Amino acid sequence: MKKKAAEKSWTKGERMEEEEKTMRKTIWEICTMIEMPQEVRKELELLKGQTVLQKVESERLVEKLADPDQWKTVWKKIQEKIKPDENGFKMLFCMLEAAGYSYEKYQKEGISEKIFTETMKCFTRFVEEHLESFGNYAFDRDFWTGRQLSLQLFRIGELEYEKKEEGEISMHIPSDADLSAGKCVKSIEEARKFFQEYDPAYAEVPYTCTSWLLSPALKELLPENSRILQFQELFSVREVDRTSDEFLQWVYKRKDIPLEELPENTSLQRKMKEYLRKGGQIGEGAGVLKQPAV
Repeated sequence: MKKKAAEKSWTKGERMEEEEKTMRKTIWEICTMIEMPQEVRKELELLKGQTVLQKVESERLVEKLADPDQWKTVWKKIQEKIKPDENGFKMLFCMLEAAGYSYEKYQKEGISEKIFTETMKCFTRFVEEHLESFGNYAFDRDFWTGRQLSLQLFRIGELEYEKKEEGEISMHIPSDADLSAGKCVKSIEEARKFFQEYDPAYAEVPYTCTSWLLSPALKELLPENSRILQFQELFSVREVDRTSDEFLQWVYKRKDIPLEELPENTSLQRKMKEYLRKGGQIGEGAGVLKQPAV
């Protein structure tokens, strides 16, 4: 009779590490969850065996991208190690691998897979925005996405919410958000419940927003029933920066287009271009969410 194969003797640390591996999603599973375009996925697959990326992983730098206290420092280290990275796909590869560690943290905190997926879809949105702006896929938002990876920023419904050290929640508006009043209010209500449950330190803090969408100039350009103006009504605008040009990226998709060549494909583009021609300034507003929001 053959002897029964001896079972592996696990230490507590080894068992925990093995459990974490089974909980962690691979980069390819993440790509499927967030619906990464196939063209981008093929580019990432070509990078799979690169020594420099394997070294970044072996040094645990990728894992640290999911750490709120380390991601900014580690992001810069990775940037240096993976040069050249003209289209940003090496960094995208590292960050999507890091999303696997983020997934572990979501699971341990009991945060839903839906919120994880909607939050990490920022990577898909950013490469698609680059395609819309420049005609090719690329990733150029690595300066930003450590917030999502380190569980500092979450997409809940239509809007995004970022925990700030100043003791506030900073609200962000994704380019694909539906700004109708009902959906925004629903998102805010869900966000408040979320932080009450998962991070009570942020349960009662103020919600702030800095965006071109809060620019007072828009009241001169948009009809009264505009969703953007309805969104503005949720906030008390405290400051206005007339010099900011962030609106160019979101309205015209690029900042480097001369005034006379700005596209006129939408009513807002046409009205804004004429406003700028006459010397008007759009800028951005900084506001605080009114209490209550409904």
